[in-house]
Amino acid sequence: MRGEISSGSYDKRHPYDWYVDPQWVTEQLIRAVGFREELTHGEAIWDPSCGFGNIPSMFEGWGFGGRVWLSDVVRNVDGSNFVEPFEFFAADFLEVEHAPATCSIVCNPPYSYRKVQRVLISELFARHALKLVGECGGRRVCMLLPSKWLAGQARYRLFTEFPPQLVLHLCQRPSMPPGDRIAAMGNRAFRGGRVDYCWIVWDVTRPTAIGATRTVWLPPLGEAVRPVEGLA
Repeated sequence: MRGEISSGSYDKRHPYDWYVDPQWVTEQLIRAVGFREELTHGEAIWDPSCGFGNIPSMFEGWGFGGRVWLSDVVRNVDGSNFVEPFEFFAADFLEVEHAPATCSIVCNPPYSYRKVQRVLISELFARHALKLVGECGGRRVCMLLPSKWLAGQARYRLFTEFPPQLVLHLCQRPSMPPGDRIAAMGNRAFRGGRVDYCWIVWDVTRPTAIGATRTVWLPPLGEAVRPVEGLA
């Protein structure tokens, strides 16, 4: 019943790779990165694979109220975990031509349910997010992915073209159950994560040189997350 995105046969996984991240995962990202420039300049946060909306609702609580955008191929967010109004639109992210606002993109993207010319949908998400954020004048792309995603020939090409600013390793494994099974799983839904995850962060405004990516280990729950020094 554990719906880890990077394990199990395809016929037992959610057809859209809809796996729900606990909110502490986003809280650790925010504490580490800060997002001060986005706050200062009134920029928005857009999650193009929003699911229940856990990521943008956490950003709402950190000062982005009224400046979060949500989209997904299917609407599953009902707004119950938001205080202020938010914008949602139904869309296949890879077909979106323009960002809805000047924004940073922060998401838990689909991992592998679909390929285009043998390229994983997760890599296509990363490339498209970097393009849209750059074109809209936004700042960051932050993607939550299994740590094993970092390796491979395809990622070598991606990271050579677009070196990340940061790789933030979650030292506590999150459990990410499939969104359509959470009710049935009850208290087991967010227990016992088996897969290692990391946040991959790009600063589009300040491209990172090859070999200059910084690696940070985010602590287990209960320990303070220190802000990464030297970030805008």
